Amino acid sequence: MNAIDELRKTKFTEKLEQFILKKRRAQTNLDEYQTRKQKQQPYVPEDNTDQICSLCKCFYVNYVTTTCQHNCCQKCLFDHLLKCRKKCPVCSRELKGDFAFPCLSIDYWIGIAQKNNKDYEVKLQEIELWKERGRVKEFTVGMRLDILDTVFVWCQGEVKDIRYGKNDQPKQVFIHYLGWDKVYDEIIDVDSFRLAPLGTNTQQKNVIQYKQSNVETIQRSLNINQNANSNARETNHRSLIMALASQFLSLRNDLFNNQN
Repeated sequence: MNAIDELRKTKFTEKLEQFILKKRRAQTNLDEYQTRKQKQQPYVPEDNTDQICSLCKCFYVNYVTTTCQHNCCQKCLFDHLLKCRKKCPVCSRELKGDFAFPCLSIDYWIGIAQKNNKDYEVKLQEIELWKERGRVKEFTVGMRLDILDTVFVWCQGEVKDIRYGKNDQPKQVFIHYLGWDKVYDEIIDVDSFRLAPLGTNTQQKNVIQYKQSNVETIQRSLNINQNANSNARETNHRSLIMALASQFLSLRNDLFNNQN
């Protein structure tokens, strides 16, 4: 006779009986789950080449896969894109849209496999320091930042406004690119990787930046387009006013003729 049968023969109130049986079944299920879990063999890569980044030649930290199916560390890819705008470091294919995706399970198993590896632990610490240096801790209107634009070039910008979320915490910032027309202003989340303290990336050597001559050319072309659009709008307004005036004169003449 098992424990469940003994419980059924014992005289309990109905509610107490259901409560005890439920707890007993739950514990039984938990024991069975623990047994099944112990029998499972976790996957740990046996060959270290499966865990090596092709750029830094060290174990992956913050593993990411590009849309062209090449793998590297997040920081390695980030550093590469600072000097080679939106091109894959392995095949040089142009990267568009959301081009890199993490895999937390690979990070987890590599962490288990390299648990006692001192070189791996040193790299983890370096990555944490890198993330800390690139994080903007607080935002104020008028402060200047490094901002990554939509074509992956680091520029300097200024915070024009701050949007707050729950608990009065900054949620988004409205930024202006210094030296550029306000049509390029945009709203960016405060936790975006596109924001960094001033000089963190723009002051690095060999980082892709716009040449002043190119900026002036773009600005002039933008101003020409704006002037052309405004002139076209003025011409359309004049044509509309003349057409309305002509219709008004025609109606007035018809009314005068009818009265006569």
